[in-house]
Amino acid sequence: MYKIRGKIKSIETLNINTQKGDFVKKLITIEELDTGFNHVQQFEIFGQERINVIETNHKLKEGIIVNIDFYIKSNDFKGKFYNTLMVKELRIENTFVEESNETPF
Repeated sequence: MYKIRGKIKSIETLNINTQKGDFVKKLITIEELDTGFNHVQQFEIFGQERINVIETNHKLKEGIIVNIDFYIKSNDFKGKFYNTLMVKELRIENTFVEESNETPF
């Protein structure tokens, strides 16, 4: 299991029609924070049931900071390997900090 912290740059929902049936996946693209580099990573949430769980618990939108626990999934297709970053858990980070020089009393 891997962990990453970043700001959501985009959210995309794809409907995939195959011979085995219809599938839904959500792609979340984030800009990685805390590394000093501008790395951009794309994570996948596969299946409507899994998407519903995450959307019910979180109000995802561009610009918010999230902490993602993920794993790497590899698939072999015609002798080539393709890697996907699969979301295991996603948490929205509360970044609101009120700064004030005034004392409350």
